[in-house]
Amino acid sequence: MADGEARADDILDTENAEEAGTDTRAPGRWQSFRAWRQTPFVLWALAALAGLTVLVFWHTFSDQPVLQSSDAKLWFLSGTVVFWLPLILLLRDSPDNFAHGPSLRLPTVCVGLLVCLSGGLAAVTEWGGGLSGALQDQLQGAPFIACVFAALALAFLPLAWNAVNLSRFQAAERRKTDVPRANIDGMSDSKDAEAMGALVATLVVGSIIVFAICAGIFNESVSFDNLIGIAIGFLVVGAFAVVVFMDPLSQLTPVRWLSRVFSFAARGARPLAAFYDAVDTFLVRIVAVMTGMEHRSVAARYGILGLILISLCLLGWYLPPKWGLIPCALGIVAAVSVSRLWSWVEDDRALAALTDFKPTTPYRTSMREDYRDETLLGFLFVFFLIPIMMSNAHWSGLFGPDMFQLPKGKETGFLDWFGYFGVTLIKAVPIVDWAEIYNFGQPRPGAGSDLISMNTVASQHAVFMARSTVDLVLIASLLQAISITGRNRQQKRLYKAGTDPANKFRAGLIDRLDTFVEKAELRRTMMACLRPGAPWPEKHTTPEQAHKIHFNLNVQSTRPGLVDFRRYNADRLGQMHGEYKDPVARAFIAAISVERPGFSLVSRPTLLDQKAEAGAPETELYTLLTRIKSDLKDDGVNVDLSLPVMRSILFHTSKRHGLQEFKEGIVELMKQCEPKRDTIESLADIAGRSDPDNFQYTRVAAVRSICAMAHQSPNTLDIQFAISQLEDVSRHTPGSSTERAIRECLQELRHLLETMKA
Repeated sequence: MADGEARADDILDTENAEEAGTDTRAPGRWQSFRAWRQTPFVLWALAALAGLTVLVFWHTFSDQPVLQSSDAKLWFLSGTVVFWLPLILLLRDSPDNFAHGPSLRLPTVCVGLLVCLSGGLAAVTEWGGGLSGALQDQLQGAPFIACVFAALALAFLPLAWNAVNLSRFQAAERRKTDVPRANIDGMSDSKDAEAMGALVATLVVGSIIVFAICAGIFNESVSFDNLIGIAIGFLVVGAFAVVVFMDPLSQLTPVRWLSRVFSFAARGARPLAAFYDAVDTFLVRIVAVMTGMEHRSVAARYGILGLILISLCLLGWYLPPKWGLIPCALGIVAAVSVSRLWSWVEDDRALAALTDFKPTTPYRTSMREDYRDETLLGFLFVFFLIPIMMSNAHWSGLFGPDMFQLPKGKETGFLDWFGYFGVTLIKAVPIVDWAEIYNFGQPRPGAGSDLISMNTVASQHAVFMARSTVDLVLIASLLQAISITGRNRQQKRLYKAGTDPANKFRAGLIDRLDTFVEKAELRRTMMACLRPGAPWPEKHTTPEQAHKIHFNLNVQSTRPGLVDFRRYNADRLGQMHGEYKDPVARAFIAAISVERPGFSLVSRPTLLDQKAEAGAPETELYTLLTRIKSDLKDDGVNVDLSLPVMRSILFHTSKRHGLQEFKEGIVELMKQCEPKRDTIESLADIAGRSDPDNFQYTRVAAVRSICAMAHQSPNTLDIQFAISQLEDVSRHTPGSSTERAIRECLQELRHLLETMKA
């Protein structure tokens, strides 16, 4: 049930009961309500409302009022989440439009609730100094905390629910387009390598934790200095020796025996690798989506992520310390999830280059964005969350009393903790970790200090974790940025390698770049090729004008740093010309088409048909549809809306999920095709007569378009023709939703016909 309408009777055959309909009986209101996708949530809300109402009536009219105390009222308020949650879930996205990306309805409500919660808590705590002692105690009590976390659940659970639905939809789409992955993921040596990596990582991290615990416990009675120095020295020398003599050592009998032992250990560690992979997938597919990463708009992604992290920072600081640790931990998980998404995108970029950008490559992401800036934004808030967590860990007493030594006692504020973390930061970051050499940030003998300092073993562990987090964040981001830069340069080298200076159209070792490098290099090249003094190209600039007046394409070969797009993949150039909105970029590609033999530009509708036939990602289909609508507004005369092309687009997408707005947009465009009666016949075929679409919403849209076309410059013959077509469709049992639309349109057209005859 994808389109939100009554679909219980809409069964085309027994193999796919969800995609079409055969039962022509008009369902009643109760049947339609039962089949509605929102019905379970409406019933859930009604049941919760009934229960809460009964409780209120019991309190009001019985001799045993249960909501008398303020604590009871707070518990009741937190319990109302069972009523509000299904109402908010009504705003979740329909699977029919998942391909278009999540809407802003649900994030707006959930993030708005989170902002109000954190802002209200901050205002009450910061400016509530005049509150009575009893009210101050209530803000620390369990009922109030329950209200806060109920509101947190109300904000995050709908986002998680929507993210799970979106993840399922994307998984189904990947299964349709990906090649069989048995040769990739099913290889035992690949699984063993992943399992061994998981095992080694677990052992290394576990060893570090054990060492930190031992060092904290025995640091006053045992000296680790010389022992650790010897161990680290042997480890470094051994690592270099293994790398240098890896090949000859691998042939030795003991090494082979160890290899078999390790292989056995790796097979035993496969569940551990699967667990890590599941956690990683959860962070990327669910948590990153909850923070807005699937939204197409940059402002939406930044706004949702930023507001969520700001709210979690405020909640972490103003909640009671032991409870404030939870929002801080959620904030760090959110930042890490965006970082993992960035890593997945970069892995897919490398995979795309290795597989020559084949659309059947099993990518894990859509590669619409690189998420680098979003990752940096998330890590920015980590530097605020860590000092808040240090403060909460100290004041909560969960890790012992007087965890840190505070020079200002309870007057310590956020800036004091942030300053202490800043000192810790410069001791942790490579290159500037010289701070400890000069005793920077250390209390001076005989002098007071306004710095917070470590006091217990727990504080040492906290500082160690903070430094480790900073090291991992900075080093991982730095190494990934360096590897990305190197890979981008390598792509350009491979693109130029093997080219023939005498043949400006001969490709190199590769004939295209990845999407992100492509955009940047195209802009650099086209700006360099613009003729000095020539006007900028416009929307209506012809290819000949672009070639003669606006661009000097020979500049691409005379400047070493530019990518010569005359050698670029022809299919990709055609796609870029159709997808890009910038008239300068489109004119530049059009100028290339004048010079390059065998390369001709096609209209956007034709390109959209080609993409639909090839099973292109939904985002590309929506992008081209948007461009076509924009062209119609600017200059509808020069847009070739061919009826066979429009019909072909719907034919190639008839069985694809998640394209409701796309298909309805194509049907809307068909109303502008000529001749009118041929278009009405095609719409009747789509509605259920021959080669119908598999989804009721497309059929209903086709029926309504027939009715709308009959109203355009109405005459008796056209109206009668439309009525006959709709009656013919009705005889082919198109489904209950379509039948209902046909009855409404027939009634409207017959009334129009009677009006014209009168």
